[in-house]
Formats: sequence, C-alpha cells, structure tokens
Amino acid sequence: MKSIIAALVFAIGTLTVAVAAADSSGITVEHAWARASPKGAVTGGAYVTIINNGSSDDRLLGVSSPAAERIQFHSETNDNGIAKMVQLQTIDVPAGGSFTFKPGGTHMMMTGLKQPLREGESVQLLLRFEKAGTVEATARIGKIAAMSDPGNQAGSAN
Repeated sequence: MKSIIAALVFAIGTLTVAVAAADSSGITVEHAWARASPKGAVTGGAYVTIINNGSSDDRLLGVSSPAAERIQFHSETNDNGIAKMVQLQTIDVPAGGSFTFKPGGTHMMMTGLKQPLREGESVQLLLRFEKAGTVEATARIGKIAAMSDPGNQAGSAN
C-alpha cells in the first residue's frame, strides 16, 4: 500500500511540474515607454515591444493602466501626405516572433488620462493576452516628442 501511495504522490508531483511548464507562455514585454503629455492633454501615447518565445501564437486583447480610463490600439498610416489613424481591436503576436508599438506606426493611445504623464516618471501598463493572461510592464516616460525608449537613449535596456 505504501508503494502505491508513493507512486501516486510521485505521479501527481510529476504531472504538476508538466502542467506548470506547459502554462509558460513565453511572452515578454520590453522597451516599455510613453511620451510626456502636454499641459491639459487628456490623451497620451505608449509603446512596447512584445516578444513571443513560446511555441504558439498569441493575441493581445487589451491594455489597461491606472493612469488612463482606457487604452486603444491605433495604426497610423500616411496616404499621400495625410496621416490616418485606424483603431485596431487586437494585436497578433506570432510564435517565435515579436510586435513593436512605435511612433508613426501602431501605437497605444491612452485616453482619459487621470494625471499628466511627466518626463522622468513611469506608468504601469497591464497587457491582457488571449493565452498568456496578464503581463505587467512599467513604462518610462520620455520627452513630449520622443521617438524612442528614453531608457535606450543612454544605451540601457528595459
């Protein structure tokens, strides 16, 4: 009887380890940053790079932050010198691939800012994925017209 119980305990332990490894999504968020907002602004831009080191595709369903009422995904295109923005509902992140939100392209539009985004401070972002669940990132706030991660300007990574 003791050997049966020991075998069951071993099997349950092994199964638990296997399930934990299978749940590892491989999603990481790097280079999280935002632009400082001008005085009185109620919107702001945020940017991240999402890396999917997992073996299956995933989808970014939404982003939230305590600093904003909502965050939308916008894709910016230039059509004969006219900038156009299209709201996207989700962002696909392929297995073994990445997706980068950046100025002049696809970005996160923070609307209903609850406080100004001040250069040198940071803002929390909660990214909600279809498979990976919620991934937390801290975005450094750069200059109002910044075009890249303020942490990388001095050669450091997020």
